[in-house]
Amino acid sequence: MKKIPRFNSCDLLNQEDLTQDFVIFDLQQILTQRNNIASVPHKHLFYQLLFITKGEGKHFIDFQTYHVKKGDLFFLNPGQVHKWDFNSSTNGFIINFTEDFISSFLSDNHFLDLLPFFSNTSNQDSILNIDNHYSTILNIFDKINFEIHLQKDTDLNLVRVYLLELFLLCKKHYFHTDNFSYNQLQPSNLVKQFEFLVEKHFYKLRFPKEYAELLCVTPNYLNSICQKIRGQSAGELIRSRILLESKRLLVNTDLSASEIAYKLSFKDNSYFSRFFKKHTGIAPDEYRKS
Repeated sequence: MKKIPRFNSCDLLNQEDLTQDFVIFDLQQILTQRNNIASVPHKHLFYQLLFITKGEGKHFIDFQTYHVKKGDLFFLNPGQVHKWDFNSSTNGFIINFTEDFISSFLSDNHFLDLLPFFSNTSNQDSILNIDNHYSTILNIFDKINFEIHLQKDTDLNLVRVYLLELFLLCKKHYFHTDNFSYNQLQPSNLVKQFEFLVEKHFYKLRFPKEYAELLCVTPNYLNSICQKIRGQSAGELIRSRILLESKRLLVNTDLSASEIAYKLSFKDNSYFSRFFKKHTGIAPDEYRKS
């Protein structure tokens, strides 16, 4: 059975080939030594940051294409399918880290889930261009790289502090560039919690009222906040996540439409086919061949 390649420990090895919860690579090193792996669709079991400091090319995340340029910073969740096609002069940094690397350091176990740029429901949130703060962000990556590779006694807690600094600066940049006001921060946080629950339960829970109950709000309030923050209702966000997974499975596996319907908890294949065609305009088998 054809499956999406899934990388775990192979991308969490340090220079001594020891498995770590955190690693940082020079992008040129990856392009030179392992570009054949990253240039095919794959997913990870860890979080990944990709920061472009030079060059150009294309980065494909699920079913969107990004033309990369200097200053682009990508945030990838575990499970997101991506590949890249960069020219040979492209440079930057790649950071891979496990959830435990951060959560073990913080009292808030959902810190990563509530960051606006780690989202599986909207790939548009997965990229920031930090032109105005390029030197500051580059300095953080340089400090992390120095601590990991050049210091005799690496202090991982210091690396965690640098990583948190990066996240908090990017969060501030995100809200500033999207013109969020102070009054919108609390509703935005609710939407992130909703998206976190959708990511966790979309295989089984399909209705806004089920998520509203988990969030202790009314379905109408959840819908209105999602519409205000995301431009889509709660139901549309749930359907978008199911549709994304459907496309991933159709394109990157050889599961039949019936098997995908069963995996996604549709009551039968015909119901899945109607759902898919309604939202894409074509049948699942046609989409697979396109």
